Amino acid sequence: MDDISDHTDILVIGAGIQGLVAAKTYLQLSPHTELLILDSQHSIGGVWAKENCYTDLKTNNQLGTFEFTDYDLAEACPSKVRKDEHIPGEVAHDYLYRYAEKFKLLERVRFGCKVLTAEHLLDHKNGGWRVAVIPKPADTANPKADLGHISNPSSTPTTTLTASRILVCTGVTSNPLPISLPGSSSFLPPLLTFHDFRRQASALLNSPNIKHVAIYGGSKAAYDAVYAFASSFINVTWIIRASGHGPAWMAPSHIYLGPVRCWLELLVTTRPLNWLSPCIWGDRDGFGFIRRLLQETRVGRFVVKNFWDKLGGDVVVQSGLREKGPGVEKLMPKESALWYGAGISILNYETDIHQYIQNGTVNVLRSDIERLEGRNVLLRVNGAVDEAPHKIPEVDVLICSTGWRWDSGITILPTAEHANLGIPSASYTPVQRAAWDVLDAQADAEVLARFPVLATGPSIPKEDMVIPKLIKASTANGKLQAEPEKQKNEELTPWRLFRGIAPPPTLIATSCSWA
Repeated sequence: MDDISDHTDILVIGAGIQGLVAAKTYLQLSPHTELLILDSQHSIGGVWAKENCYTDLKTNNQLGTFEFTDYDLAEACPSKVRKDEHIPGEVAHDYLYRYAEKFKLLERVRFGCKVLTAEHLLDHKNGGWRVAVIPKPADTANPKADLGHISNPSSTPTTTLTASRILVCTGVTSNPLPISLPGSSSFLPPLLTFHDFRRQASALLNSPNIKHVAIYGGSKAAYDAVYAFASSFINVTWIIRASGHGPAWMAPSHIYLGPVRCWLELLVTTRPLNWLSPCIWGDRDGFGFIRRLLQETRVGRFVVKNFWDKLGGDVVVQSGLREKGPGVEKLMPKESALWYGAGISILNYETDIHQYIQNGTVNVLRSDIERLEGRNVLLRVNGAVDEAPHKIPEVDVLICSTGWRWDSGITILPTAEHANLGIPSASYTPVQRAAWDVLDAQADAEVLARFPVLATGPSIPKEDMVIPKLIKASTANGKLQAEPEKQKNEELTPWRLFRGIAPPPTLIATSCSWA
């Protein structure tokens, strides 16, 4: 990090898709700007960084739906992707690398730099931000290398720089929730988040000592981990939380809606589907009267409900969830596809993942983990633990795909500014909370008047707005983790960004944005 200058005009935090396109666009508009990109990883791509890509990892996208409008993927990576094939992870990484190379962004990126804090310089004559950065180890096989937000940085050399403006492009799937299961500190096998698994996949999948894996969660990431192990002939116990949101909606890349064959990745970008979704910005397309007809009238809402029920029913039939046996049927989602939004994902695997459930390689359970004990995983039954039938014995590794931190993972200072910046926080003052409560109530009234269906959807449990704040981390079996009794839960406010990017409009001069 010795080559980081003391000051830059624009600091972009994150070298993934959002960070690259933000930096490229800014430089197109202002080519002489001093712009620096920091990324905690050691290669371009964010989610698709080289160290995150393991064998058989693919995007949900096929050729034509994973590219920038000004740089064709087929041109950038010729002969690497064929029509109707999902784009492999290493090709996604290669494409983003070539994009950064084409637009001369590589020389502006500093890898292995983890941003700890960003302080808004309210009293500084030129305003701006002071950012503290620490080096991140390049040991991608070590889970501790990815948990810099837990460890105490006081013993690590810190570099400080200032920036006139910052663009935080770390996304909301960069920092997994810390594992806080009772007994985790004394659990003998490796205990990993999916974030850790991606970087250790090759070693785990090829280890002769890994014969039985437990995977906790029902997200697309959990599906990916299950498939990776099962297709490598490793037995999997797949635990999907009974108290959670249930399994993700997983669909084939193309489905039939009646006689019409639809490509799901393109379907979500069509205007009529937007009319059928409760989107507060939709009227900008000039078809507000159609949206009002569909969303604000009983007849319209009947049409909308039947469309989403039809879509969900067709996905269930065409993916075979009901016909492939009781084990596969446990992967039925809890709610209508309408409520999953971007959570609807694609069965982008080389072979049918359901076959591993049918042949017994994968055992699906809908339950919660009560505690970890030795090499065993004990499941909750009606609030208690039944040792006999509900103990999963002799687990060689446990992977938790149980969500991501609600915040960006960067400490924004001063905390008194959080309410003004519109970022998740546990530091609102009573006055700030009261002011936002009024605004929230006004927004809720307007949104529910325009989209009454939103009042009937599943509620977000309050605990989902809480993240464990680690007071002290312990090291056990080479893993940096927290013990539940050493955590303090913090209830966070939601993101309150204008168009999901900028602080509230009245505070647009705060010189920052999120992506």
